[in-house]
Amino acid sequence: MKIDFFISSLSGGGAEHVLTNIARNAAEQGHDVSITTFEKRPQFYEVDPKIEINRCNNTGSGRLREVLRDYKDMRRQLKKRKADVVISFLSRTNMMLALAAPFTKSKIIVCDRNNRRMSQSAFVFNLSCQLYRMADMVGVQTNRAKASYPKYLTKKIFVIANPLDREQLDSQCPENAPERTKTVISVGRLEQAKDFETLISAFARTAQEYPDWKLNIYGQGKKHDLLQDMITKLGQQQRIKLCGVTKTVFSEMKRSGIFVLSSRYEGFPNVLCEAMYAGLPCISSDCEFGPSELISDSENGCLFPVGDIDRLYQCLTELMSDPSKRARMGELAKKSTDFIESSRIYEEWNSLIQGAGKAN
Repeated sequence: MKIDFFISSLSGGGAEHVLTNIARNAAEQGHDVSITTFEKRPQFYEVDPKIEINRCNNTGSGRLREVLRDYKDMRRQLKKRKADVVISFLSRTNMMLALAAPFTKSKIIVCDRNNRRMSQSAFVFNLSCQLYRMADMVGVQTNRAKASYPKYLTKKIFVIANPLDREQLDSQCPENAPERTKTVISVGRLEQAKDFETLISAFARTAQEYPDWKLNIYGQGKKHDLLQDMITKLGQQQRIKLCGVTKTVFSEMKRSGIFVLSSRYEGFPNVLCEAMYAGLPCISSDCEFGPSELISDSENGCLFPVGDIDRLYQCLTELMSDPSKRARMGELAKKSTDFIESSRIYEEWNSLIQGAGKAN
């Protein structure tokens, strides 16, 4: 079976990671797989050599012209490959593929990976939903996400959580488990949605009580300089570091003592799943969507209201002061990830793709 994937880029985001893993699994099943990327950001994730990569780079040609050229390249690729099933990730690419759907006999699957009502205007969200009528299926990661869409799309929507590839993660730590350090770790793009300001503010308040704890934030983005200025003004340069990107973030998690996700909203936070599998006690904002479907508050992790510095500070100090609680919560967190183990999720995707291909 021919299976084509489309996405804006293969940069270091969660959607890009999931797509490359699903594509790799499909290739391992013996399918003829391709990925088309529109090169909106530099490539971060490696792609299985069995997969054909098509790079369409119209970036910088002007906003409208860029969209038109990307759409034209997509149509060209669809016509060339004549794939049985075509899968796109992220709203911009999804909308282009939905528009192209009437011109192809392929089964079209569009996959949203974020909280669209939070990340986009109501106009764009409603427009995309109208366009999704032309797709055969619409993929989301949680039932709460599904409930946020109009009823006229309900029959098209399927729910599959993101896969947790334990083997891939464990390969970053071939040696014995490293000793935990007094480090709080957080990972994500340095952008508004991740709300690192709340994390930095809450962590800075722990300075007098717990001066030996550090905060390492991994990621890059437009807010780097603003966050660095904030750290400097708080006098926390020795305790808080913006560490950039790393391809071995799981290894850093295994060395850390606490993980924090401070996001205003999520689609399904891969990095939280990875931290839980690393056996870290995790603190997360109770944002839509994902954290509350992974964490039972005060059992296998802690939830705090979005933007609530006081509550996050309280969660941090409760864990910093109690090593046994950190160990107990981390152990429960790891067990909680069984339901998203990659083989289970890949089996769901394989069944979905096979069904779509047979119906074509």
